Amino acid sequence: MGEIEEAFISGFCRSSNETRTVACEYELQPDGTRKLTEFDCSYEKCPNSGACLIYKEARDREG
Repeated sequence: MGEIEEAFISGFCRSSNETRTVACEYELQPDGTRKLTEFDCSYEKCPNSGACLIYKEARDREG
């Protein structure tokens, strides 16, 4: 297991109709990239997951 990096991302949540801050964890890979391993939200169960800008930003921070 590599080093873990934590990040907090704020944005508008369409499901709860409010601003949310989501805790994310990234595992640093041997090649220097980051992989999203934890996203403190029920993204996979959310009806608005396809349009979630918070999750998009979290994924954009990978690599």
